[in-house]
Amino acid sequence: MKLAIPVWNDCVSTVLDFSDCLLVVGFESRTINDRSMANFAGNTIVEKVTRLRELDIQVLLCGAVSRPLERMITASGINIIPFLRGRVDDVLNAYLSGRPLEPGFMLPGCRRGSGFGRSIGRRRHGYSYTNNRKGWNI
Repeated sequence: MKLAIPVWNDCVSTVLDFSDCLLVVGFESRTINDRSMANFAGNTIVEKVTRLRELDIQVLLCGAVSRPLERMITASGINIIPFLRGRVDDVLNAYLSGRPLEPGFMLPGCRRGSGFGRSIGRRRHGYSYTNNRKGWNI
């Protein structure tokens, strides 16, 4: 399985739409077996989604994302977990370990409710991802 994280200065890029660099991580059973950097520069959202598909990404962990780009990524079958922030390795390790998502990993103003075990994310497209005490769904 492969996941990607847009990177800027060793942190999750604040806005996916303007990211030029991706960390691509291959993993199996929560263990990293490949890690590389990929160019994500593109003039259009179609080019960005095409690049994600070329890289065979199944999960995208990212910061803020525009609605059109988010819709296209979701429509292409990629599971997107938006509104994350922090050091790339910290976010990656939290995801792979299955630990519950700490509030410090969420961009300000993007949390729904407080504490663990509640739905975190946005529901504007009729979905949300859940952070429960069992951790992230991988």
